[in-house]
Amino acid sequence: MNNKSKLLLILLLLLPFAAYGVLKERNLQATLGVLRVELQKAYDDQQVMMKRLEAMNTAQHQELVHIMERSSQISLMLYSQKQGYTFDLTFACGQATQLYRDFNKKRVPYDRILTRIDTEIKRYEGLIATLRGLPPAMELDSQTVIQVIDSLLPLDSLTANMPEMEEGQEPHEGSLMGVPAKPLVTDAPKPSPKGSEDDTPRHPLELTEEGIKDRAECVKFAEKLLENMQAMRDKVEKDSEHYKEISASLKDLYDYATLRYHEIQQNIFVNGDQTYFATLMNLPASIRRAIQDVNEKYDDKDYEQAHSEWRGPVVYGFVLFILFYLFVATVLSNVIVRLSMRFIPALKTERYKSRKGAIIVSVGVFLFALSIMVAQHFMYHDFLVMATGLLVEYAWMLLVVCLSLLIRLDGTQMKSGYRIYMPIILMGLIVITFRIIFIPNYLVTLIFPPTLLIFTIWQWIVIRKHNNNIPRTDIFYTWISLAVMAVSCGIAWGGYVLLSVQILIWWLFQLTAIQTITCIFDLLDMLYNHSIKRRMKAYRLRHEALYEAQKGQIIIVTWWFDFVHRALVPVVGVFSVLYSIYLASDVFDLTETCLSIFFHPFLQIDGVISLSLFKLVVVVAAFFVFNFLNYFIKAIYRHISIKRAIRKNGGKLIHTNEINLTLANNITSILTWGIYAIAATVLLNIPKSGISIVTAGLATGLGFAMKDLLNNFFYGVSLMAGRIRVGDYIECDGIQGKVDSITYQSTQIVTLDGAVMAILNSSLFSKNFKNLTRNHAYELVKIPVGVAYGTPVPKVRELLVDELNKLQHTDKFGNSIIDEEKGFKVLLADFGESSVDLFVVYWVLVGEKTTFTYKAREVIYNTLNAHHIEIPFPQRDVRILSATPQ
Repeated sequence: MNNKSKLLLILLLLLPFAAYGVLKERNLQATLGVLRVELQKAYDDQQVMMKRLEAMNTAQHQELVHIMERSSQISLMLYSQKQGYTFDLTFACGQATQLYRDFNKKRVPYDRILTRIDTEIKRYEGLIATLRGLPPAMELDSQTVIQVIDSLLPLDSLTANMPEMEEGQEPHEGSLMGVPAKPLVTDAPKPSPKGSEDDTPRHPLELTEEGIKDRAECVKFAEKLLENMQAMRDKVEKDSEHYKEISASLKDLYDYATLRYHEIQQNIFVNGDQTYFATLMNLPASIRRAIQDVNEKYDDKDYEQAHSEWRGPVVYGFVLFILFYLFVATVLSNVIVRLSMRFIPALKTERYKSRKGAIIVSVGVFLFALSIMVAQHFMYHDFLVMATGLLVEYAWMLLVVCLSLLIRLDGTQMKSGYRIYMPIILMGLIVITFRIIFIPNYLVTLIFPPTLLIFTIWQWIVIRKHNNNIPRTDIFYTWISLAVMAVSCGIAWGGYVLLSVQILIWWLFQLTAIQTITCIFDLLDMLYNHSIKRRMKAYRLRHEALYEAQKGQIIIVTWWFDFVHRALVPVVGVFSVLYSIYLASDVFDLTETCLSIFFHPFLQIDGVISLSLFKLVVVVAAFFVFNFLNYFIKAIYRHISIKRAIRKNGGKLIHTNEINLTLANNITSILTWGIYAIAATVLLNIPKSGISIVTAGLATGLGFAMKDLLNNFFYGVSLMAGRIRVGDYIECDGIQGKVDSITYQSTQIVTLDGAVMAILNSSLFSKNFKNLTRNHAYELVKIPVGVAYGTPVPKVRELLVDELNKLQHTDKFGNSIIDEEKGFKVLLADFGESSVDLFVVYWVLVGEKTTFTYKAREVIYNTLNAHHIEIPFPQRDVRILSATPQ
């Protein structure tokens, strides 16, 4: 906590310590006694707090001086910057704006403190006046007294003895309504002896001797408290004036920095510079100007008497410092990795050996970043603090890319992976170096476009050479990198070098975010295969019925995994776009401008719509959140419904088509996406009246055209309510099939021969479809069988029933294939021309009907043949009679 914040905390704590009060006691004497104790305690507490306040006030004054010094220093830095040094100018502007923002954040709210102190002062003044005015009244001083009017006496009695005032004479201070106050003595007067003669009329209400003593103590403590509060007010008011002066100065500095920021933006995005072809046409002059800027910027011979932290030895020392830590990190990473692979058995596998080089690089980058961060805390040069901060950011980005490749690629892909990302990574290092050393504009314009062209060609070559040995996602990312570098190269050669730098830095941050998200998805897949599946299997063993009865993942086990995979990571990925742009804008200290662009509506139509980048990102991110909610609610409802159905079924397995989930799923989707649409509408400032008008127009204009659609919609709702369910077998127009899905317009079925048909919902109702599974899921099958006349029917019945019963079994849900209550029956149907016609009758599960019927026919045929029972078939004897010629 800074000193000003501590001071504010003490001030706010100090006031309540002095805010003791009495409530309604049994009488005035008791009230004075309690007030004396509380004022004494308040005074003691205030003494302690005042000592702490004095110490904090000293520290606050020192910080005030520090802010004044820093404000003056940054003012000199900003106002001295020349044109042509964009990196220097943006750094100075950034320091000015940051100081102004920090000052406003940390500034003590003096107005509020002064108001509270003034309230306390008035309270103590009123308390002292009331105490002194209690009869017998106390004298304030030789000139000022306080007149307390006794409400028990009439006003005439107060003015009866009032001396006449001369013309123009003002009422005496301490009098009320021109009534002079009674002279008061300094010491509390003792009550007059009984029977003494006193011409002054006695007050009907006078304090006792004990009350007078308590009153004197109360006045003493209250006056001390008041004195301290007044002293405190003087100090706070004095500091308040200083802060107002600093605030005005920093506001002027901030306004100037904002103006220069606008010029920088114009140079980056609008004005640009001459094309690089023009620079090449006048190359000697351009080189001379660049050399001149370099000498002016980095030559330290003119600064022997005035040492600068931004030139010569400090910069050279920083380079040596970085090389030293890079060397140490490389050596340590080699030692750590080699020793770990030698003494840790788990790292001796071929998987780790093939990635040994990548592991060494990743550990080395980590040690380098960590060591630079630690060293940064011991630095006091502003240049070193700024430079190491940028270098740490780059090192962590590089570490993320290295770890992503290490986790996602195998040993044979590692070299190719590093090579395809090397051009963009080194290009980012070059840009960071430009920012660290504040390279002049002319030098950037001279060396950056050709350098970027070389790196773009290098990127294209490594992609063509290594595109067959790495995952397709990395190929896609590197092609995007190539596209970004190509666009940046074209922009740089077109004269907008600083804009090209900005684009490259953005893509470097964005690529880091993409690599992080891709790596997280890969880690989630590994977690699913190694942990989630095992937990699902364990859950299956504990709740076999419930697990077998539902499809897909087990939401009770996977809800947190689904949340991370479906919602959290995608939302982070969406917001990473804006965050990467924000980080890239810091290269030119344009973060405040960047934020204003994010929230500025680029499409603003009053009363119709308001679009900004931030709103669009929020709407897209909310899509993933609501998509997860839609999935989660459906999965929970399915789990609860199936569990309840199994419980009602006595714990036995059930078929999923015995539970109607269609309507609930559709209602969930409508509610979830409806709320999403409403939230997006509110966020985008789309007026409700406009939506109502559009909806009314659509309803009026398309009402007649949508007649059939509406019919199908309402029929679809009726079907979803339970008339048919997904998984039911239905028959319509002689076509049987299994219901695959039910929408608001049609019902899709898969026929017995595997074809997919979509039947309009209105057609199902108009053609009186049959639901073959709604009643008990069994369908009646009659297989005709003929035996020769003379064959005993009871024997045939017994043989066939015995053999067919052997086909009886249960499905995976524990349901009997054949209805056990009805079983197999062999009935005599008719007397045919050449056989006794029988029917083998049974009730079979609709889903098993086709397969089981084929098996039943085969069993019937084999049984009759095995017992030499003749199966007659129609025969005709044809006799040809020769005609005798006449």
